[in-house]
Amino acid sequence: MKSIMKSARATVSAATLAVALTGGLYIASATPAAAQVGVDLWVREAPPPPRHEVVPPPEAGRVWVGGHWAWRDRWDWEPGHYAEPPHARAHWVPGHWRTGRDGRHMWVEGHWR
Repeated sequence: MKSIMKSARATVSAATLAVALTGGLYIASATPAAAQVGVDLWVREAPPPPRHEVVPPPEAGRVWVGGHWAWRDRWDWEPGHYAEPPHARAHWVPGHWRTGRDGRHMWVEGHWR
């Protein structure tokens, strides 16, 4: 747990530096998670429209997780992929970009339910 917290501080420090250098992102909060450290980034510029993806043939026991735009000092497309559900009845809830009242945009991560 100590290494996760250390990693979270490093991630927040790097993201804070990115804010200072680019002016394009805002950090709302940073919370460590067991598998991955999450940082909520607020972006002034709206993401482009989603790309059309050709979904490859189904893979047994796996679920298609569609692609999305990610902000890394510019918009980068994260292609979709197949993922294995954590349990037999799990289904994927897709991530999405949420627009705040002030017009900034935040990525809401997809998750298994």
